[in-house]
Amino acid sequence: MAANGETGLEAYLGRPMTPPDPAVLAAIEAGPVDPAFVLPRADLDRLLDPTPLDAENGWCRLPDGVGYVAVRTEMPALTPAMVDWWFDWHPREPLRYRIWHPRDHRDNAVEPPAVAAAKAHWGAVHHPVEDVGTGTVHARIAFVAPTELGFSGDALDDPGVGTVVCAWVGDDRRRLRHTVMAHVFLVAPRGVVLRSQFWLGAAIRPYLPAPLGELGARALNRPAVRRAALPQGLEPALARHCAEEYANLATLLPELHARYG
Repeated sequence: MAANGETGLEAYLGRPMTPPDPAVLAAIEAGPVDPAFVLPRADLDRLLDPTPLDAENGWCRLPDGVGYVAVRTEMPALTPAMVDWWFDWHPREPLRYRIWHPRDHRDNAVEPPAVAAAKAHWGAVHHPVEDVGTGTVHARIAFVAPTELGFSGDALDDPGVGTVVCAWVGDDRRRLRHTVMAHVFLVAPRGVVLRSQFWLGAAIRPYLPAPLGELGARALNRPAVRRAALPQGLEPALARHCAEEYANLATLLPELHARYG
């Protein structure tokens, strides 16, 4: 049973999810995009610019073995404050995570930030259990300030940027960090527009103290390792999952924030 009087959340588990924009799904199902259209990880600041990207939606496997996913989600009823609240609120009870995507999400736990930061989720580590279509994963998502991921600034004073949610993603069972994840919520005439980008296998590093972690990173960040480690079909599966969960959140979050925020 849900804790803290949240038994009403259980009804969301059986409620049909809000489907993604058909155009987004069509772009994902169209097959891999040309790697020439991929946003380089070194150009993260480009996500803060509302000018359309070469590939707002799509996926591919890059020549260096990195898997790439890009998904754009219109969220007309959301505010940036709701988004910041969600990323602090939902990991505190597993049921809150499960209702986000009832089919794929299984469990979640959180390590709170050791030190308070400008955003409540900065410094938090989430431990979600999910299956996006390639098998159950026990993930480790370490949320950080944008500058810690590679943005030139934290965008806190940019009026066009609602909020940025970004993290290093890894695997709790393998004790390995592997992926760069960035969600940029741009202010729109109605609500926000989310740009989600993943560079899968771009930042492999064992969860070991320095200098062992750095030695492991140098040994493992190789195309052959990435090709062996990333499951076949991961990129389109993750793209579909991302499109589904954020389309659903666009409907869920205003209701949840009004009730619990």
